[in-house]
Amino acid sequence: MTAGDPLANSIRPLWAPARRFIIAAIACLGAAACASMQEYPFASNMVRMDVDSPAAPFVRDRTLRRAAELTLRNGFSAFRLDPIYVESFDRFGVIVVMFHSGDPRTEGAFDAADVLQRLSM
Repeated sequence: MTAGDPLANSIRPLWAPARRFIIAAIACLGAAACASMQEYPFASNMVRMDVDSPAAPFVRDRTLRRAAELTLRNGFSAFRLDPIYVESFDRFGVIVVMFHSGDPRTEGAFDAADVLQRLSM
């Protein structure tokens, strides 16, 4: 196919929307990687996380993933997120409270291993 080929010219416009979508997806992933998340340990089972992300759709999963990683790294199996402030959907602070398996306070808490498995799919 050459530049003057009518078939080539008719196919080219079909790729433009797909190319724009791919570029937008890569830009969003790059913005999510630039999200700022500060962590401040309070106790062996508590960490404050301040989140400021320019990519709002990815904030929830990124926050849950990081909380699950901290929970497992600190030797706990479950966690709860307690909000402490919300400035906007993508700018907020939470306390990650971590629990051992069998602790009665784990009712309604996230299972850290399950969260990581679900978010890795």
